[in-house]
Amino acid sequence: MLDRLANLFRGKPVLVRGTGKLAEGHSKKVEIGDILAGGKLILLCRVDGDLHALDTRCPHDGGRIIDGPLVEGKLAICPLHNYTFDPKNGQVVRGSCPKATVYKVREKDGDAEVWA
Repeated sequence: MLDRLANLFRGKPVLVRGTGKLAEGHSKKVEIGDILAGGKLILLCRVDGDLHALDTRCPHDGGRIIDGPLVEGKLAICPLHNYTFDPKNGQVVRGSCPKATVYKVREKDGDAEVWA
């Protein structure tokens, strides 16, 4: 019941299929909606067995956080200035900019729901 009420205020989740195949310490870009019509590019990251969702826009100087293997198996990176981010909370680990935007994600049966 509480979950249904919360969904009224944060919107409906988008289903992303096949996330169970994402390996530990890796990330993958996915499009949520139509990018040209207000959609978002999200980075799904597998860290410590959990799936996390991070916006690919780096909050510093227009860079993009890239997909692929995570730095040290746990940090997302923007190659423009070599800034690294913790996908769990968006905090900057190396660099000097605001934290990256994170989104709620819930994984079930090899697929994920993302609230973006």
